Amino acid sequence: MQVLQAAFSFPVADANRACKFYRAVFGADCCEQDADVVTLALPGVQIFFIQTEEFNHLLKPAGIEAQFTPGLNAALLSLTVATRDEAYGVLKLAANAGGNPCGQAVPYPWGLAAYFTDPDGHIVEVIWRDARARV
Repeated sequence: MQVLQAAFSFPVADANRACKFYRAVFGADCCEQDADVVTLALPGVQIFFIQTEEFNHLLKPAGIEAQFTPGLNAALLSLTVATRDEAYGVLKLAANAGGNPCGQAVPYPWGLAAYFTDPDGHIVEVIWRDARARV
């Protein structure tokens, strides 16, 4: 088997708010909205933020319904950036766009990890890997 594409879908309370937030954090070029679905196209993966009602409509043929409770997270979206300054920059953009920083950035021998939640409570991890580290 060959996987042709990977994508992740997350329910959101308000697609317009999600689009505005992710455009502010990652740039307008990688974020599009079509009605109740926001597509964030990042290198190697597409992420869909789908308004809760539409999210459950898509699941209906499977006979299941997503139980979406903001702040109760079962997933972590991890993104790697090229520099330490970019990691801190993403955190600042997220905070300015309505996200919430989670604790302090954590230094590791291999680089840095920092976390924030989007307006729907989804956790995002921003990673910087120091190319000089031998881990």
